Amino acid sequence: MKFGERVRLATPLPATWMSSVIIHNVYVKFYTDIIGLDPKYIGWVYLAFNVWNVLNDPVIGVWLDRKRAIPGKGKLVRVMRNTVPWMILMLVLMAWTSPDWSQQTIFLVLMVELFIFDLAATIYLIAATSHYYLYAPNTKERVQVEVVRQWIGNAISFIATIVATQLLVGDLVTERVTIAAILMGVVAANALVYIIAVYRLRNRDPDRLYDHGIPDEAISRKAVFEDIGSMLRMRSFWAWFLHSLMVTAPMGIYFTAFLYFMDHVIRAEGWQATVADAGSMIIVLALMPLVAKLVGRVGTRMSIWIGVVPYLVGLGLLFFATTWWHVLLCYLVLMFGRYVISTAAVAVDALLVDENEELTGTRKTGLLAAMRAILGAPVTGAQLVLYMAILSYFGYDGTSTTGQTESAQLGIRVATALVPIAFCLVSLIPLLFLPYSRKREAELTASSMERREVLDAQA
Repeated sequence: MKFGERVRLATPLPATWMSSVIIHNVYVKFYTDIIGLDPKYIGWVYLAFNVWNVLNDPVIGVWLDRKRAIPGKGKLVRVMRNTVPWMILMLVLMAWTSPDWSQQTIFLVLMVELFIFDLAATIYLIAATSHYYLYAPNTKERVQVEVVRQWIGNAISFIATIVATQLLVGDLVTERVTIAAILMGVVAANALVYIIAVYRLRNRDPDRLYDHGIPDEAISRKAVFEDIGSMLRMRSFWAWFLHSLMVTAPMGIYFTAFLYFMDHVIRAEGWQATVADAGSMIIVLALMPLVAKLVGRVGTRMSIWIGVVPYLVGLGLLFFATTWWHVLLCYLVLMFGRYVISTAAVAVDALLVDENEELTGTRKTGLLAAMRAILGAPVTGAQLVLYMAILSYFGYDGTSTTGQTESAQLGIRVATALVPIAFCLVSLIPLLFLPYSRKREAELTASSMERREVLDAQA
């Protein structure tokens, strides 16, 4: 696969990552500290829309799998382009909530906006992931694309993170309207990334990608349950589901935790928070080619075990950090472990699709992407509920002008470092049962390539 093709395949998902940074990280602290929404309402909002995710994501995945491509026009790229305007509109509206509204009104408006955004984002995410799986049929190509995706994604997300650290850590800007106006610039940048991402893709998907394994019957309740059942009967799916349920939850809100930690525990300036976050990530991203070689050499399962070690060490040290450069060093260690785990995770997701196709004869990229969304967004939302509950329990007051109490600072330390450690340790139990040895991984990759060669011959 040429580098230009890797870039085209790698760009669509980072566009949604930037949106996630804006919503799950920037807007969370914006709503508690600037709008004045009680943290418990933030938790309830995320719990509600993540329950919605569990109910609708599998249906969207099966719908995309069974949706017939239009000859000569494909389907996935068209679906992605139709969802972008809805996501951008909701990002704009969320920034202009008035603090003069009642807590209940703010809660309800935010929940409606998040529901609409999440529906569009879920469709986009599943379509983009399915598109990537179809074009990168083996582990080597998937890992290569993932390395480029991490480079692009972090470069793009840096725009949102630098704005967050400058606006929401320290006292550089405190006026709500000014902050909201600056956020519009971030949303505009996100919109530009979406436009570049979806319009750089080919105008249509090759028809041969959809000729194999797509059932003829229309989507129905029976079809949804049959396709989901084929995944649920796989031992590898359950091992990976339970592992991801635990280890990915704290990863999903790490930047939110970082903002609270740097602002209220370290009492850092905005530039110090920026350096601590960006400095560690630049070094880790420079090491990504080595991470790809590690995954290719020792296999996906062993790579995850290796990545867990620096991840846990970094979190343990973070609990005791007292200065911004301590945090930089801690995040350098734990983020390296995190990216080893996440790079291997991409390969595991694709292996699940390969194994399911081997068992059933049909390729369910959309369903797997939907199940992956279920593992990601809802668990991240539950983690945010837990994070906010811990802050509330320890007495956090987002509107305080005198700083947080020692108890509140301890709560931030516990929620930022100790909770992720506990989740990660529990996640190691199901990882023991993941059956993807180096030999099995090679067998599934060979099977996937063989099927692709058949399609190419037919085309």
